[in-house]
Amino acid sequence: MKNCHWEPSEQQDQITSLDKLRQKCPVAQNEMLGHAVLMHGDVRSVIEDYETFSNKAGSHLSVPNGMDPPEHGIFREVIESYFKADRLPNFESTCRQIAQNIVSKMTPNTALDVVSKIAKPFALHIQCAFLGWPESLTSALGEWLEANQQAIVNNDRAMLKQKADEFEALIRQQLDVRRQSGSTKGDNTYRLMHETVTVNDKTRYLHEEEIVSILRNWTAGEVGTIAAAISSIFNFFAENPLVAEQIRNGDLSTDDAIDEILRLDPPLISNRRRATKDTEISGYPVKKGEKVTVLWASANRDESVFDKADVFNPEQNKAHNLLYGRGIHVCPGAPLARMELRIFTEELLKHIGEFEVTGESKRANYQFWRVQ
Repeated sequence: MKNCHWEPSEQQDQITSLDKLRQKCPVAQNEMLGHAVLMHGDVRSVIEDYETFSNKAGSHLSVPNGMDPPEHGIFREVIESYFKADRLPNFESTCRQIAQNIVSKMTPNTALDVVSKIAKPFALHIQCAFLGWPESLTSALGEWLEANQQAIVNNDRAMLKQKADEFEALIRQQLDVRRQSGSTKGDNTYRLMHETVTVNDKTRYLHEEEIVSILRNWTAGEVGTIAAAISSIFNFFAENPLVAEQIRNGDLSTDDAIDEILRLDPPLISNRRRATKDTEISGYPVKKGEKVTVLWASANRDESVFDKADVFNPEQNKAHNLLYGRGIHVCPGAPLARMELRIFTEELLKHIGEFEVTGESKRANYQFWRVQ
C-alpha cells in the first residue's frame, strides 16, 4: 500500500490540514515524522503496543517519557507521586492566586493579545510556583521558550543545541541553589533531588542528568501546552458563549468542558515512537528502526469514532478523548493540568462576561512535534 506524502507548514492551519489529510490516508509519510499516524484506532494500537513501538525515539535522555518497561515504570513511579490527589490541594490556593492576578489585569471591553499577556504569563508563573523557582525566572524562561520554538520552526540544529545547553545550565543553577541553602527545603525541585530509585536491585538517588531531564520535561513541555490550552479556551468561548454561560452557572462540568474544548482544538499535536521490528499500521509497512509519529490532533477528531467530530459534546466524547494519552505513557501530570486549567477558567468566567476575537486569532503553539 502506497503512503501519501505530507509536508506540514507553519503557514497552514494545523488542525484543518490534519482533517484534510485524514480523509486521504490513515498513515502519511514525512521526512521528519516518519510514519504519521492519523486515525484514532491506529494511534491507540501504537501507543498501547510499547513492545513494537518504543518510546526511545530521541537521542537524548528523557525521563520517563523516552523510556520503555521495566525502566519506565521505575522512574514513572517517582514522578507520579508529585501529581497525586493528596499533594495537589496544597498547591490549589497558590494556583488560584496566580490565576486571579493574571485575570485581574484584563480590562473589560479592551482588546489584548491573549497569548502574550494572559496565556504565557499564567503558564510561566504557575510552573515556577510548582517547582519552587523564583518569579524572577519567568522572563528568562519566556524568552528561552520563544527562541527555542523559533529554532524548531527553522529546524536550526545548532541553535537547538545552544538552547538545550542554556536550559540545562538554568536548571543546574537551581539545583546548586538548593545544595547551598536549606531555605528552599520542601519545594518540588528540592524533593526531586532527594528521590531514590531501585535499578538492578540497587537503590540510589536520582542522577543529576535524570533530574535535569525531568525538570526540562516539566518546564519546557508543560508551559507550552498550558499556554496553548488557555488560548484555545479563549477562542472557544468567543465562538460559543452559551457554553461559557453553562459553566459559569454550574450547569456543565468545568473539567469535562475543558477536555472537550481541547479535543476540538488540541494544545499538543503529536508524540513520537520508533519501531522495534518490521510491522505494519493499517496495511502500511513499517520497518525496524523507522520513526512513527502519533498525531493526537487528528485522532481526537476522527469521524469514525467521534460522530460530528467538530461538535462540542463532552458527555458523548469523553470516553474516547486522547487528550492526555492512553496506556502506560498516559500523561502523569494530567491531574495538575486539569486543576490549573479549571481554576484559571473559573477565575476567567468570574471576571469576563463576554469574549470576542478581534483581528486574526492566535494560538500559543510550542514544539509542534514533541517527544512524550
